[in-house]
Amino acid sequence: MVILYTVLFCLMMVLFGYLIGSIPTSIIIGKMHGIDIRQFGSHNAGGTNVGRVIGKKAGILTIVLDILKCFLPCLAVFLLFNYVRPDFLSSYEHLVELFVALTATGICLGHTFPLYAGFRGGKCVACFAGYIVFISPLCFVLACTLFFVLFFLFRKVSLSSVIAVPTALLLLFVPMVLDLTVLPEGFNGGVYFGPGCYIHLSYVTVIFAFLLASLVILRHLSNIKRLEKGEEPETHFKKD
Repeated sequence: MVILYTVLFCLMMVLFGYLIGSIPTSIIIGKMHGIDIRQFGSHNAGGTNVGRVIGKKAGILTIVLDILKCFLPCLAVFLLFNYVRPDFLSSYEHLVELFVALTATGICLGHTFPLYAGFRGGKCVACFAGYIVFISPLCFVLACTLFFVLFFLFRKVSLSSVIAVPTALLLLFVPMVLDLTVLPEGFNGGVYFGPGCYIHLSYVTVIFAFLLASLVILRHLSNIKRLEKGEEPETHFKKD
């Protein structure tokens, strides 16, 4: 029964994440401005297209909300199962990390194939960033810095994304290999980045990060082909 309950909770985490991820932030903001963002610009339901079509402030707001859309549910799941861990679940060492990873996976799938928006969603960069900033803030800062350097040089969000996302994934191997965790009393292991703590990630987190990074790259295949041909346009946000 322990295995059955654990599997059911795993499925619940994916479903919970998917329903949260399906909230179409860019489409909602687009409708607030009287348009369906998928009918304009690149036709992508993401923050970059919102910035192109509606304006810089709306684009940044969309990106921030999409990051939080992944970060906050992951944080909620992490805190819940660290402080209230049912006895009927498996004693698997990395169970909390697994629940968080499954939640993030559901969110990214929901963002990409949203239930509430005809399964036509964004390319998942912001949600992936939300997961990275949760599991390793330092890796996020380094990858984000690379993203903005590339964007400053080439003015192409797609190019910055397809380089920064795999870079973030590679950076995660450092906290996975180095066991630097200092956990406060009362926590059951896994990820923790509170005061006075370093981060250690298990193979569970890195595997799921790889899967989510692969999803981001797959969603950018058309952009990659245009980049190879030199046909990818520069990204310019509309002035407010």
